[in-house]
Amino acid sequence: MKSGFVSLVALMVLALPGHGFAQSMLQPSASVTGDTIHVGDLFTNTGTHAMESVAAAPAIGQRVTFSASWLGAVASEHHVAWTPSSDYDRATVERATRFLTADTIGQRLLTEMATNTTADTTIQFDNPGIRFVVPAEASDSIALDGVTLDQRSGRFSAFVSAPADSPNPQRQRVSGRVVYQLTVAVPSRGIAIGDVVGPNDLQTIKLPRERVAGDTVTDASQLVGKAAKRVLRVGELVRAGDVQDPILVHKGETVMIELDTDVMQLTTQGRAMEDGALGASIRITNIQSNRVIDAVIAGSGRAVINRVSNRIASR
Repeated sequence: MKSGFVSLVALMVLALPGHGFAQSMLQPSASVTGDTIHVGDLFTNTGTHAMESVAAAPAIGQRVTFSASWLGAVASEHHVAWTPSSDYDRATVERATRFLTADTIGQRLLTEMATNTTADTTIQFDNPGIRFVVPAEASDSIALDGVTLDQRSGRFSAFVSAPADSPNPQRQRVSGRVVYQLTVAVPSRGIAIGDVVGPNDLQTIKLPRERVAGDTVTDASQLVGKAAKRVLRVGELVRAGDVQDPILVHKGETVMIELDTDVMQLTTQGRAMEDGALGASIRITNIQSNRVIDAVIAGSGRAVINRVSNRIASR
């Protein structure tokens, strides 16, 4: 009797923390990586038995539920200090997964079609919700085959396999359109007719190439210093005919006309018969002789006689 009492006390002592025989508890739910369920996935405090295999992991995206009797048998076989408290004890194990979404697939497609696309492109899938459910431990590797691309329309199709390094990858057909985008300079504020565009008057936006007309001015450097020929609204595309060089001489204004040759320099006053920007040739009436001459705008209120044009006009 005394011997049995001593054994019971020894067993109780071993069950205390620090003596390697702590009571285990059932884990009602668990998420596992890899192809195997281990003792430590089902119970706590399993010590050296934690990595012992007990069952195959469920398939990707699936889960499996184990009964109380099965769990009790596993605990006994693997020396785990746990017994079912009732027939309702259960443990549900699911395979840890993650998703490869359209963003990942799209980037891989753009890389594959790099020789046929520009750096500034996006992918529009016919099914934007496309995704691959893969094991949590799997890589992001994707394999492509059967890739086709219509340069004119941007339409593409391909077969995607993921993960590429898996012995049994999933395979799906994807299709959609490559959208070529352009960076376009547009007004950041309203610009009135005649106002000169400054660098702080512009911002850039990205638009699909098909939405940008061929005569659209896309580069900010081609707009800065130009004068608006119509009201330019915020965010609106600017076409070549919407701007011009600033008008330095307006119709009806008095202009100083200069003639500078190797032997003489003459100046006289004239009246502009039309508007003129820097470098533009306009008709000017000489106030003294009342003769109409052609002159090139050289600055504000200043024009230089175009001797060649006037010689031809006088013949």
